Amino acid sequence: MERVDQAITKLLALIKSLVDLVLGALAAVEVWLRGQLAGLGVAPPIQTVILIAVAVLLIAAALRLFGGVLRGVVVIFLILLALHALIPVFTG
Repeated sequence: MERVDQAITKLLALIKSLVDLVLGALAAVEVWLRGQLAGLGVAPPIQTVILIAVAVLLIAAALRLFGGVLRGVVVIFLILLALHALIPVFTG
């Protein structure tokens, strides 16, 4: 039974690593896009709209590409990313 537990633990660690990789890539895209938009001189309210649109497109892509738990994690992350983009609008 101990071998099974070890195998499950290793599998869960692998899944966690893959999820971390995907979420890191999504965060990198958001940071990169925010920097590009700022570099182009796009006003912050317009940046927010563009980032929300990109987040919606990434949510749609995640729903089509990923399945199961990974899909849920990516969708939750992207929703939080959209909320992160909206924070400046709510705080003034």
